[in-house]
Amino acid sequence: MIGLLRGKILSRKNNEVILDVNGVGYHLFVSKKALENSASNEGENIFYTYLDVKENSLQLFGFADEKEKEIFKLLISVNGIGPKLAHTILANAGFEDIVNLIAGNNRFAFKIPGLGSKKLEVVTMTLKDKIFKLEHTESDTINGGEIGVEKENSRYEALSALLNLGYSRNDAEKIIREVLKENQNTNLNTEELIRKSLEYITNTK
Repeated sequence: MIGLLRGKILSRKNNEVILDVNGVGYHLFVSKKALENSASNEGENIFYTYLDVKENSLQLFGFADEKEKEIFKLLISVNGIGPKLAHTILANAGFEDIVNLIAGNNRFAFKIPGLGSKKLEVVTMTLKDKIFKLEHTESDTINGGEIGVEKENSRYEALSALLNLGYSRNDAEKIIREVLKENQNTNLNTEELIRKSLEYITNTK
């Protein structure tokens, strides 16, 4: 399995590049962010890659980082979303855009070819919880923290508590995101996270 490639870009066309790796040219279908990152780099570029193996073809997809690669793998796990459509999504939207799209926010802020309302609904239903976990995993990694099982469970238990109190999933996720952002240097347990979420709700009314 080819997981990463480092080399110089020989050509760019739309969201595809030819990458020269020690004299071998690899054809990559790349994400929007990966293409933008490489646009001003005349030296070596690094692409995290996913190799799609089919009976009659091999296709390489390139990403700017592991986060994009993970969201690509989540997308292709959805019934009816193949690698080409997953690539089209990433070629037209960044990570935050996709998170908002799956969460049900800004659903019509941009159009993605091939992603109609029915497929979008399936994506949302399938990935809502998974993308919520991935988003926070990346956020905590950036902040230099390691996500423990206890911390992750606290998030989901707090989310469940807010849902049981009658809040919509979108609102509950937003509240928890804001609380975690305000307390990013504190390891909140479930009780503390729920209490601070309720305090946040009270203070923002």
